[in-house]
Amino acid sequence: MSDKLNEYVGVVGRLHGARDRCRERWAAWRDRHPAGVKDAVKESLFGIPNSDKPPEMVWQDSEFSDIYRRKSRMELMRISAAVMGIEFSYAGETAFVSPTLLQIGVPHHQMTLVWALSPLVGFFMTPLLGSLSDRCHSRFGRRRPFIVLLSMGVLLGLILVPNGESLGYAMGDAGAPNRTAVPSALGPRSSALDAPDGPAGGAHHPWGVLFTVLGTVFLDFDADACQSPARAYLLDVTVPEDHAKGLSTFTVMAGLGGFMGYALGGINWDETRLGDFFGGHVRAVFSLITVIFVACVSATVTSFTEVPLPQLQGQEQFRKLAEEERNQETSFDCADEVVEKNGIKRENTTYGSLNPTEVWDIND
Repeated sequence: MSDKLNEYVGVVGRLHGARDRCRERWAAWRDRHPAGVKDAVKESLFGIPNSDKPPEMVWQDSEFSDIYRRKSRMELMRISAAVMGIEFSYAGETAFVSPTLLQIGVPHHQMTLVWALSPLVGFFMTPLLGSLSDRCHSRFGRRRPFIVLLSMGVLLGLILVPNGESLGYAMGDAGAPNRTAVPSALGPRSSALDAPDGPAGGAHHPWGVLFTVLGTVFLDFDADACQSPARAYLLDVTVPEDHAKGLSTFTVMAGLGGFMGYALGGINWDETRLGDFFGGHVRAVFSLITVIFVACVSATVTSFTEVPLPQLQGQEQFRKLAEEERNQETSFDCADEVVEKNGIKRENTTYGSLNPTEVWDIND
């Protein structure tokens, strides 16, 4: 039957049918993309979304107007750059802190206790920092001050960990040369397990151990704690439609930072000019991580201006007052209504959110 129909319709008829189907598909595509071809290409290729929904809160012609619009993929990457810097610092910490502690004479069983200090501090301090961030009245916002504050702790840790032993010597550490120390050409690749634990295996470094342990605690705790305000900042400066894409971008940036951080430690910096300039493999890696961390945090905190908490509270109070006024207007409109129920007339005197008072007229 179809063959006979095709013979009857002919080539011209089939072309007309194909044209009609193309028109239908084009019309359906236009319905799905009312903004046009240009915006559809921008959204699909570059991640620049388009939304016809008006934002719930907009400060017209103000510095906060950019918060209440859809964000592009590049803007989300900039907002999430801080977590990439944090993961860089995590990578350097995980790879080099344990060998550094062993090299300055910390016993193996005490080295694991050093790693336990940061979670212990975080158990008490992290909830407190979160509460303070939620109630922060700074004109710079609620999240960015804590991101900067915790980033300073990370920077302090990145400085103390590779330089703790040198700072200890500057503070007066003395003794025989460290038998666990290795030539700079070998860097961290040789083992510190060949020497006995404690001072008997080499020089005694009380100040060096103190500075290195403090750097480890600062680095680990602040890197952990800084992730919470960084994630909250992402959610605060994006509209709800971008939250899912923003959190996925946040996760991708974290994984990218961890990968590149560990890869950075896999390069033999002792054979490069940077290694000679910074004084060894470990210092070169930590110096590069420090520069990358500062750049990432700077990109995040300068991306979008937060709305200060007093303005948010004032806007919330204004919204509640407007809602109460609307409720009162609705109540006054219904105040004079007389409703008949079971043959008895009732006067409705409900006002706002108060419980309704019913006045029954049994004489009518």
